[in-house]
Amino acid sequence: MTDVFIRYQTTTGIEKTVKFDTAETKINLDLRDIQSIDLLPLIWCTSLQDLSLRNNQIVHLDLTPLAKCKSLICLALNNNKIESIDFSPLSSCKKLEEIFLKKNNLSRIDISPLFQCSNLQTFEIDESVSMTANMLLRSIGNWPSVLVQQYGKILWKVPRKS
Repeated sequence: MTDVFIRYQTTTGIEKTVKFDTAETKINLDLRDIQSIDLLPLIWCTSLQDLSLRNNQIVHLDLTPLAKCKSLICLALNNNKIESIDFSPLSSCKKLEEIFLKKNNLSRIDISPLFQCSNLQTFEIDESVSMTANMLLRSIGNWPSVLVQQYGKILWKVPRKS
């Protein structure tokens, strides 16, 4: 059993640290007044299934470390102040079933990486958030059903030529 330490800063500028075992399957950091957080230690939490950061004050969140969390099933980020989010690291999370993003400051998100998450069953965002996706994904037939339901709301974009 090895410990990892997740550091975060509150809205009042206080730096805090929480300790988790690398074998932890659920990490709950709800209601901690988190303004910024470093998720890098999660690269060692390969058994992590559930990460919850609900009801905080997070504006920017780097999901890159979650690419190593191959067992991730649920990501809960409701009730924060997230303005933009890059889902690219989640394309490695093949077991991902649920993403909760309601009540954030998002206006537009690129959901293209989520097409790799074939087990995705729940994807909650506010009605006002525009979803974009790569036009080439329209021809791929193995979509998560939750994204099929959103088909009419997706703004399809043409990929830029390199």
